[in-house]
Amino acid sequence: MSTYKLFTILLLLTTSLAFSQTNIEHKVTKGESIYAIAKKYDVKEAAIYELNPKVKGKLLKLNSVLIIPNNQASAEQTAINTLTEGSSKAQNHTVVSGETLSEISRKYGTTIKELERLNPTVVNKLPIGHSLIIRETPPTLEAIKKEFGENAIVENTEEVESAEPAKIQFLIETASKNLGTKYRRGGTTFSGFDCSGLIFTAFKEIDFTLPRSSNQQAKIGTKIQKSQAQKGDLIFFATNGRGAINHVGMITEIIGDEIKFIHSSVHLGVIVSSIKEAYYSKRFKQINRVLGIMERD
Repeated sequence: MSTYKLFTILLLLTTSLAFSQTNIEHKVTKGESIYAIAKKYDVKEAAIYELNPKVKGKLLKLNSVLIIPNNQASAEQTAINTLTEGSSKAQNHTVVSGETLSEISRKYGTTIKELERLNPTVVNKLPIGHSLIIRETPPTLEAIKKEFGENAIVENTEEVESAEPAKIQFLIETASKNLGTKYRRGGTTFSGFDCSGLIFTAFKEIDFTLPRSSNQQAKIGTKIQKSQAQKGDLIFFATNGRGAINHVGMITEIIGDEIKFIHSSVHLGVIVSSIKEAYYSKRFKQINRVLGIMERD
């Protein structure tokens, strides 16, 4: 057998093996969502939907099997992810007096963990005047081709579909797991939650750190009208008789002009209530969109 033929056979075998490892199977367990699965395997929800089109818009069935793209299987896929996730230009922020990583992460729409990863020397202290790295420079098309060859796959860096609806569902499911948990002032665990503690804990699951009090949470995001309310928005009330915001919940469902929300009630613990209930209707103050989603299907 000639050297050329042997090389060709080895190349075909290697390619076939690599292809067989590009996807993996995942069995759905109780309470899992597409967002949670995507987070577990470090892939995009859109990639899972592409391989499993029949599950889009439906609840996941227990023990059903999903095909998940394996990001470690090919250099080409790694190049795509790097290009997509880093599509923004490199960005820096000059630290001013009194700033925190939490404030800076919200300003630029990133996470505290990402800022810590990019700036390992300033995790415990933010020197005034320091140039903080916000985002990395994405690789150029030329750099990708140089590393992976002329046939490297490069896709459009614009998301075809926002991943936010799945993230919202994950938030609601996370909060809903605590239904029935008793109220506990200052609580942020299964042993008890106060209203802002429930919301704070749910958002921590998507690496988003909110302020700890309902009054401070009301200052985060964009204030919107009742008619614009959507699932995942935060809804605020003044229940202390002084007009100041002191209670918060997360919207879980909208039926016509009725808004339902999950919250931790002083007397009943974690429950779902309605804006149509006289008590909350009279004490309603505002609705905030924290994740900045202005349009969702």
